[in-house]
Amino acid sequence: MRKNIAEALIFLSGIALIAYILIYKDTTQPFPALLIAIAVNIITTPLYVGIVEGIYSIRKLPLIFKTQVWYRKKDVRLSISYLFRIKSNGKYLLVKNRKGNYYQLVGGAYKTLPGAEKVFKENSIKPDKRFETEHGIAKNDLRFRLPGRNVMKIIRWFNSREDREISQWREFCEELLTTNIITDKHSFRYIDYKYVTTVQTPIQKAKNLSCQEILIYEIFDLIPNDEQIKVLDELYQNGDTDRVKWADETLINSLGFDERKKEMEYEIGAHTKWAVNEKYSTE
Repeated sequence: MRKNIAEALIFLSGIALIAYILIYKDTTQPFPALLIAIAVNIITTPLYVGIVEGIYSIRKLPLIFKTQVWYRKKDVRLSISYLFRIKSNGKYLLVKNRKGNYYQLVGGAYKTLPGAEKVFKENSIKPDKRFETEHGIAKNDLRFRLPGRNVMKIIRWFNSREDREISQWREFCEELLTTNIITDKHSFRYIDYKYVTTVQTPIQKAKNLSCQEILIYEIFDLIPNDEQIKVLDELYQNGDTDRVKWADETLINSLGFDERKKEMEYEIGAHTKWAVNEKYSTE
């Protein structure tokens, strides 16, 4: 609120400055000319920012309309996850999904931290019953259902990074180190990685569920050091196993169907394709 007021005051100051210069009229003098340059910058900068934000908001209009009107009082499933792109010898490391018979990039759902209970209660969030662990429903996962009218608020809450997991280390550790897929744990006592992009699906019918859903994936590239590159190369040389596959972009884009052999190698989750291509697609 304070930021908006400050921006408005700056904008109005620019307008007042130009009005003063126009009244002064003699723009050939250095002082008024300098004032004009300052005033133009004061006005055009927030206008440019406003136009950019407006275009971005227009892109969100279909989602805003559907969540606030069509599905306002209906349950919408929201799943927010992160995925690692890990490469060796030009191929991506895939692991078997723990709940399905397909392969995907390393990663999983974000989790909440203490303090999120208030936000969840205010937005009528219910646990997702689609995925259960040996301990029951994974209550802390950012996979849940909520009324459509609250979807945009929860996405803004996620983007604020408040009271939720912000590190991507946990799933890397759980899927590669704890499982002993990578046995040289010392080499991966820490990892470096960089954010690439976020892929978000449109609101659409959930697979095998009687509700609409939105899937959000934050994509990260692992940046291995020399020691880690050696370990990954050794893992690559060990070849494919039931738990690990190495796939190139061609195989990923066909979701596991090898066009060269004209046969299905294994199923690959569609979100892996979206992560590699950095965009959602229905193909």
